[in-house]
Amino acid sequence: MKKAIIIALTVVLAGVFAASAIAFGPGYGMGKGHGLMASNLAPEQTQKFAQFQEDTLSLRQKMLQLKSELLSLRSQTSPDWSAIAAKQKEMVDVRTEIQKKAAEAGAAGFGQGFCECGRGGKGLGMGRIGM
Repeated sequence: MKKAIIIALTVVLAGVFAASAIAFGPGYGMGKGHGLMASNLAPEQTQKFAQFQEDTLSLRQKMLQLKSELLSLRSQTSPDWSAIAAKQKEMVDVRTEIQKKAAEAGAAGFGQGFCECGRGGKGLGMGRIGM
């Protein structure tokens, strides 16, 4: 009986350590080593991206505002689906505008895309598309 308890506790502790290692594993984001600026970009590409970020700051802020409003609409007890659809269409328009500005700036490939997130998974964010 004692051996079974010891084995069970060992398995549980091993699971806890494995889960904590995965949860606090390497995060990917805009930091050194894994972020966009750490990739093999030429200096002029880095400059174009910095200008693109500056030029699209208001659009990216609007996207955050729209996401917040959409979350608020969805969290209501009886959601207004037509308002939610309108908000989603507005988000698509802003995302398209960001992508259009990226193409105009010569920073094609930048904009809304899938990137590595700091919380251990992949998500939609301001990353480089097709790296």
